[in-house]
Amino acid sequence: MLQNCTKIIEFDPNKCVGICKDKVLTDALDRRWFGRRDNDKLILSTEELAYLLLKNQVCIRINNNIYDDLSKLMNDYYSCFQKMFWPRLLVYNDLRSRGRRVRVLEDGKFLVKHKDNTLRLLVVLEEKQLVSASHLLDLVRQAQRNGLIFIAAIVSLQGDLTYYELNVVDLRRD
Repeated sequence: MLQNCTKIIEFDPNKCVGICKDKVLTDALDRRWFGRRDNDKLILSTEELAYLLLKNQVCIRINNNIYDDLSKLMNDYYSCFQKMFWPRLLVYNDLRSRGRRVRVLEDGKFLVKHKDNTLRLLVVLEEKQLVSASHLLDLVRQAQRNGLIFIAAIVSLQGDLTYYELNVVDLRRD
């Protein structure tokens, strides 16, 4: 059953993003660190759309169809919700539920404002996902170059989350 929805976000199934054109809603979401500004619009990721749908804060419009149910949207537009979507949503939801401000940077990368106001680059990884040490080192250095703390969020196959702060340690002796 469709809820009475006054806050509607358009969905572009070709780019798999939400587009908010309503100025009041755009400003309200932007203040809460949702989406990224594109002139007078706000572009939202699939994680952000799913979170807002699950919290009954918005509805999604595609052409003339209105969605207030994430599973229906996912069934109809499955291709937008494939690659690592559940682990990313799980981490995104966990961080938001802890009161963190979260900005989606790109697939599986979030900028997180911690409760002590430090900024962290968080990368979502799935258990049994092979990641090279050199790739992790590159991510840690990228975060450090930007004055950020690097966090790896590991999602187990059962959906449990573990957060690890990673740093470069110099083991050379003087």
